[in-house]
Amino acid sequence: MKMIQKWISKWKEFKSKKEASYFGTTLYDELTINPLPSLLLILGTILFFTYSLPYAFYLGKFFYWFVGVLEITKVLKIPFLDELRYYHYLSAFVYFYISVSLLIDVSRLLKDWNRRTVFVKNEIWQIQRFGFGKKLIKFDLNSDGFQLGLEHGGITDYLGCNRLVWEKNGESKFSTPYFFPYKKNKAIVNRILKR
Repeated sequence: MKMIQKWISKWKEFKSKKEASYFGTTLYDELTINPLPSLLLILGTILFFTYSLPYAFYLGKFFYWFVGVLEITKVLKIPFLDELRYYHYLSAFVYFYISVSLLIDVSRLLKDWNRRTVFVKNEIWQIQRFGFGKKLIKFDLNSDGFQLGLEHGGITDYLGCNRLVWEKNGESKFSTPYFFPYKKNKAIVNRILKR
Protein backbone atom coordinates (compact mmCIF):
# COMPACT_ATOMS: atom_id res chain seq x y z
CA MET A 1 0.00 0.00 0.00
CA LYS A 2 2.85 2.37 0.81
CA MET A 3 4.36 1.66 -2.58
CA ILE A 4 1.14 2.67 -4.37
CA GLN A 5 0.87 5.88 -2.32
CA LYS A 6 4.50 6.64 -3.15
CA TRP A 7 3.81 6.18 -6.88
CA ILE A 8 0.73 8.39 -6.67
CA SER A 9 2.63 11.15 -4.86
CA LYS A 10 5.47 10.97 -7.41
CA TRP A 11 2.93 11.16 -10.25
CA LYS A 12 1.26 14.22 -8.69
CA GLU A 13 4.63 15.88 -8.15
CA PHE A 14 5.66 15.18 -11.75
CA LYS A 15 2.35 16.51 -13.03
CA SER A 16 2.56 19.72 -10.96
CA LYS A 17 6.16 20.36 -12.13
CA LYS A 18 5.11 19.79 -15.74
CA GLU A 19 2.18 22.21 -15.42
CA ALA A 20 4.33 24.84 -13.67
CA SER A 21 6.85 24.67 -16.49
CA TYR A 22 4.05 24.79 -19.09
CA PHE A 23 2.40 27.89 -17.61
CA GLY A 24 5.68 29.50 -16.59
CA THR A 25 4.43 30.04 -13.05
CA THR A 26 2.87 28.19 -10.17
CA LEU A 27 0.40 31.04 -9.60
CA TYR A 28 -2.50 30.12 -11.84
CA ASP A 29 -6.18 29.43 -11.26
CA GLU A 30 -8.09 26.79 -13.13
CA LEU A 31 -11.82 27.10 -13.70
CA THR A 32 -13.55 23.92 -12.58
CA ILE A 33 -15.96 22.98 -15.35
CA ASN A 34 -19.35 21.33 -15.00
CA PRO A 35 -19.36 17.78 -16.40
CA LEU A 36 -23.18 17.44 -16.31
CA PRO A 37 -23.97 18.91 -19.78
CA SER A 38 -21.39 16.61 -21.37
CA LEU A 39 -22.69 13.57 -19.52
CA LEU A 40 -26.30 14.40 -20.44
CA LEU A 41 -25.31 14.82 -24.09
CA ILE A 42 -23.53 11.45 -24.10
CA LEU A 43 -26.49 9.81 -22.34
CA GLY A 44 -28.94 11.36 -24.83
CA THR A 45 -26.87 10.13 -27.77
CA ILE A 46 -26.70 6.60 -26.36
CA LEU A 47 -30.45 6.62 -25.73
CA PHE A 48 -31.10 7.88 -29.27
CA PHE A 49 -29.08 5.04 -30.78
CA THR A 50 -30.57 2.46 -28.41
CA TYR A 51 -34.18 3.35 -29.12
CA SER A 52 -33.96 4.34 -32.78
CA LEU A 53 -31.98 1.38 -34.15
CA PRO A 54 -34.84 -1.16 -33.84
CA TYR A 55 -37.10 1.19 -35.83
CA ALA A 56 -34.66 1.94 -38.65
CA PHE A 57 -36.49 -0.49 -40.97
CA TYR A 58 -39.54 1.81 -40.89
CA LEU A 59 -37.46 4.19 -42.97
CA GLY A 60 -37.29 1.51 -45.68
CA LYS A 61 -41.06 1.10 -45.57
CA PHE A 62 -41.42 4.87 -45.91
CA PHE A 63 -39.16 4.91 -48.98
CA TYR A 64 -41.17 2.03 -50.49
CA TRP A 65 -44.43 3.90 -49.86
CA PHE A 66 -42.97 7.16 -51.21
CA VAL A 67 -41.83 5.52 -54.46
CA GLY A 68 -45.28 3.90 -54.76
CA VAL A 69 -47.04 7.23 -54.30
CA LEU A 70 -44.92 8.88 -56.98
CA GLU A 71 -45.45 5.83 -59.24
CA ILE A 72 -41.79 5.83 -60.21
CA THR A 73 -41.86 2.09 -60.98
CA LYS A 74 -44.64 2.56 -63.53
CA VAL A 75 -43.01 5.55 -65.21
CA LEU A 76 -39.43 4.23 -65.33
CA LYS A 77 -40.41 0.54 -65.62
CA ILE A 78 -37.67 -0.62 -63.26
CA PRO A 79 -38.82 -3.96 -61.78
CA PHE A 80 -36.42 -4.18 -58.84
CA LEU A 81 -37.95 -1.05 -57.28
CA ASP A 82 -40.98 -3.19 -56.40
CA GLU A 83 -38.93 -5.27 -53.92
CA LEU A 84 -38.94 -4.06 -50.32
CA ARG A 85 -35.50 -5.45 -49.42
CA TYR A 86 -33.71 -2.84 -51.57
CA TYR A 87 -35.39 -0.13 -49.54
CA HIS A 88 -34.12 -1.75 -46.35
CA TYR A 89 -30.58 -1.46 -47.71
CA LEU A 90 -31.24 2.20 -48.46
CA SER A 91 -32.67 2.76 -44.98
CA ALA A 92 -29.57 1.14 -43.41
CA PHE A 93 -27.36 3.50 -45.42
CA VAL A 94 -29.43 6.56 -44.43
CA TYR A 95 -29.44 5.52 -40.76
CA PHE A 96 -25.67 5.00 -40.89
CA TYR A 97 -25.20 8.44 -42.48
CA ILE A 98 -27.39 10.15 -39.85
CA SER A 99 -25.57 8.29 -37.06
CA VAL A 100 -22.11 9.28 -38.29
CA SER A 101 -23.12 12.92 -38.73
CA LEU A 102 -24.66 12.96 -35.24
CA LEU A 103 -21.49 11.48 -33.74
CA ILE A 104 -19.35 14.09 -35.50
CA ASP A 105 -21.57 16.91 -34.22
CA VAL A 106 -21.58 15.50 -30.68
CA SER A 107 -17.80 15.12 -30.66
CA ARG A 108 -17.34 18.74 -31.81
CA LEU A 109 -19.72 19.96 -29.12
CA LEU A 110 -17.95 17.91 -26.45
CA LYS A 111 -14.62 19.31 -27.62
CA ASP A 112 -15.96 22.84 -27.12
CA TRP A 113 -17.55 22.08 -23.76
CA ASN A 114 -14.53 20.30 -22.28
CA ARG A 115 -11.87 22.93 -22.76
CA ARG A 116 -9.56 23.42 -19.83
CA THR A 117 -9.64 27.11 -18.85
CA VAL A 118 -6.72 28.48 -16.83
CA PHE A 119 -6.18 32.07 -15.69
CA VAL A 120 -2.49 33.00 -15.71
CA LYS A 121 -1.60 36.54 -14.62
CA ASN A 122 -3.68 38.76 -16.97
CA GLU A 123 -4.36 36.09 -19.58
CA ILE A 124 -6.82 33.30 -20.12
CA TRP A 125 -5.41 30.09 -21.53
CA GLN A 126 -7.76 27.54 -23.00
CA ILE A 127 -6.32 24.11 -23.63
CA GLN A 128 -8.32 21.65 -25.68
CA ARG A 129 -7.57 18.28 -27.14
CA PHE A 130 -6.76 18.60 -30.81
CA GLY A 131 -6.05 15.46 -32.81
CA PHE A 132 -3.35 13.58 -30.92
CA GLY A 133 -2.08 16.68 -29.12
CA LYS A 134 -3.35 19.83 -27.53
CA LYS A 135 -4.34 23.22 -28.86
CA LEU A 136 -3.57 26.31 -26.78
CA ILE A 137 -5.57 29.52 -27.15
CA LYS A 138 -4.31 32.58 -25.28
CA PHE A 139 -6.49 35.60 -24.66
CA ASP A 140 -5.44 38.85 -22.99
CA LEU A 141 -7.98 40.20 -20.51
CA ASN A 142 -6.95 43.81 -21.20
CA SER A 143 -7.72 43.67 -24.95
CA ASP A 144 -9.59 46.64 -26.36
CA GLY A 145 -12.97 46.34 -28.08
CA PHE A 146 -14.08 43.21 -26.25
CA GLN A 147 -17.18 43.11 -24.07
CA LEU A 148 -17.37 40.57 -21.26
CA GLY A 149 -20.67 38.89 -20.52
CA LEU A 150 -21.55 36.52 -17.70
CA GLU A 151 -24.45 34.17 -18.41
CA HIS A 152 -25.86 33.38 -14.98
CA GLY A 153 -28.79 33.64 -12.61
CA GLY A 154 -31.84 31.73 -11.50
CA ILE A 155 -31.90 28.02 -12.08
CA THR A 156 -28.72 28.11 -14.19
CA ASP A 157 -26.71 28.67 -11.01
CA TYR A 158 -28.02 25.40 -9.56
CA LEU A 159 -27.59 23.49 -12.82
CA GLY A 160 -24.07 24.82 -13.36
CA CYS A 161 -24.82 26.39 -16.73
CA ASN A 162 -22.92 29.64 -16.10
CA ARG A 163 -20.24 30.81 -18.49
CA LEU A 164 -18.19 33.83 -19.43
CA VAL A 165 -18.51 35.13 -23.00
CA TRP A 166 -16.30 37.71 -24.71
CA GLU A 167 -17.93 39.51 -27.64
CA LYS A 168 -16.61 41.90 -30.23
CA ASN A 169 -19.00 43.85 -32.48
CA GLY A 170 -21.91 41.69 -31.29
CA GLU A 171 -20.23 38.43 -32.30
CA SER A 172 -19.11 35.87 -29.74
CA LYS A 173 -15.33 35.43 -30.03
CA PHE A 174 -14.38 33.51 -26.93
CA SER A 175 -16.23 31.66 -24.16
CA THR A 176 -15.53 29.43 -21.21
CA PRO A 177 -17.12 26.02 -20.70
CA TYR A 178 -20.10 25.75 -18.35
CA PHE A 179 -19.25 25.98 -14.65
CA PHE A 180 -20.80 26.19 -11.19
CA PRO A 181 -20.50 29.67 -9.64
CA TYR A 182 -19.33 28.46 -6.24
CA LYS A 183 -16.09 28.22 -4.23
CA LYS A 184 -12.97 28.77 -6.33
CA ASN A 185 -14.93 29.58 -9.50
CA LYS A 186 -16.71 32.43 -7.72
CA ALA A 187 -13.38 33.98 -6.70
CA ILE A 188 -12.06 33.68 -10.25
CA VAL A 189 -15.19 35.29 -11.76
CA ASN A 190 -15.10 38.11 -9.20
CA ARG A 191 -11.45 38.78 -10.04
CA ILE A 192 -12.19 38.91 -13.78
CA LEU A 193 -15.23 41.15 -13.31
CA LYS A 194 -13.23 43.30 -10.82
CA ARG A 195 -15.90 43.25 -8.16
